[in-house]
Amino acid sequence: MPALSYDFKDQVRQLQANVDVILTKAPVLFGLVGQGDALTQTKFEWMNDYLNSDTAVAASAVDAVSTTVALAEGDARKFAVNALVQNGLEVLQVTAVDEVANTITVTRGFDATTPEEIAAGAELKIISRPRPEGEDTFRKNEVNDRLVSFNYSQIFSRYASVSRTQQAIQTYGVEDELNYQVNLRLQEMIREMNNALIYGRKYAGSQSQPRTTGGIFAFAGEQGSFNQDFGGAEISAKGLNDAVEAVFTRGGTVNTILCAPNVARQITKLGGDTIRTTRQDNAVGYQILSFVSDLPGGAISSVVVDLNMPKDRALLLNVDNIKTRYLTPTYDEDATLPGGDYVSRVIRAELGFEIKNAKESVAVLSNISKTIA
Repeated sequence: MPALSYDFKDQVRQLQANVDVILTKAPVLFGLVGQGDALTQTKFEWMNDYLNSDTAVAASAVDAVSTTVALAEGDARKFAVNALVQNGLEVLQVTAVDEVANTITVTRGFDATTPEEIAAGAELKIISRPRPEGEDTFRKNEVNDRLVSFNYSQIFSRYASVSRTQQAIQTYGVEDELNYQVNLRLQEMIREMNNALIYGRKYAGSQSQPRTTGGIFAFAGEQGSFNQDFGGAEISAKGLNDAVEAVFTRGGTVNTILCAPNVARQITKLGGDTIRTTRQDNAVGYQILSFVSDLPGGAISSVVVDLNMPKDRALLLNVDNIKTRYLTPTYDEDATLPGGDYVSRVIRAELGFEIKNAKESVAVLSNISKTIA
């Protein structure tokens, strides 16, 4: 029998468990990220924490006899005096570091290795930073600041209402019409939260404008995440591998490719004839669920299709670095005005997103073809 009275009129119901159930079935990013510590204020901060990169890039070509190497911006601080550096089969030994000029001075052909030219854009691998026995000074680490990032919480809300007549009418398959409408509005609110996680912009708010929480694209732009431009072409294995490697050289890792269906199909195409599937009489076609990079050891990224993603962009990211943090968990309460010939509930939650190490652990794949050849 349908509810003939508004049975939960005076109740404030916690709906966080309902959110969790919906997310287990919803193919959206919001369902993949973890839940962080509860918030105690509307502006919240966290410490970025990452491994320093051991790879630098030569800013210009260097012949086989020159002892000064110009580096990409900021790369000089990765080196220390006496560090050993790999250039092809040659080993260099660092004798001086100039962080202002962004250069290092080196001894060529260390330990009888043969000096080689260094091409512009070549990667220089830091083998080790040996220290002399009995030293009485400590070297400065290349990066040891734990940089602070911040975000704001945002209020999300939906409203569900039915007439008292509709609440009393018996509807096939619906035990309680208002509850049914609350669940529909809750799903809409989760979709909005997911969009905020992807596209949201962080704003402190004002008397006339509400607070908004920043999402992945906002933090990627703010912190200078790597961008791989595909020039209007389809996704390529090389472009994907370049992005994964760029994240790796910054000291981060990725484990997820977040994309729209058309991009997922382009990634599937990369398998070509190398894909083999077990025959099933009731299924045809194939699907790639992960991408293995060509880095040594093969970094694996799961391909996650989210219908809310733009067709011309994708994100490489580490979902372990993204947390949802609630100031107020999801709840609903009565919103019926006295004397109204209806019953209603308002659904609310207040939360923000913690996105750690966006510069090191996020890459944006942009300008991807919206169509598939």
